[in-house]
Amino acid sequence: MIAVLALFFATAFPSTSKTSWMRPESFHLTIGMSRAAAVHELESNGWKTKRGDGENQLVVDYADDKSLTLQFERERLKSARFELFTILQEAPKAFDEEWAYLREALGKPRMKSQKIVLYDQILPNVMAVLSADPKSEQAQKGVGMLVVRYYDPAK
Repeated sequence: MIAVLALFFATAFPSTSKTSWMRPESFHLTIGMSRAAAVHELESNGWKTKRGDGENQLVVDYADDKSLTLQFERERLKSARFELFTILQEAPKAFDEEWAYLREALGKPRMKSQKIVLYDQILPNVMAVLSADPKSEQAQKGVGMLVVRYYDPAK
């Protein structure tokens, strides 16, 4: 009986979070790591990568409504951009959830508005942007988007 209870409590429960995957550590990535190490981490954890818009970009399709775009510079991971596409009404809720996480994890941001949160006083810099303007072309189709980007600002 004790073994069954231990197994029950050790089993991970599915997360109801829409944004908990939107962090480099979820993929065992660190801004600044080598491209080879980043690709190895992704592939060893079962993720498939494909070329992005350029040779220095890799994309991971996390799910139909989620993606991860990695940008490399001089064979080092410069940025990790997490994109969540959701119904327009759910996008602000996802932004609020991510904002709550960032506030807890990183403290007060340098800038916070209804659609943008910016931490540029830490490394890596972190930016969360909500795209849910009802007048936009994307929103006309009923789609909102949350983008969270971790990046090194150095050129």
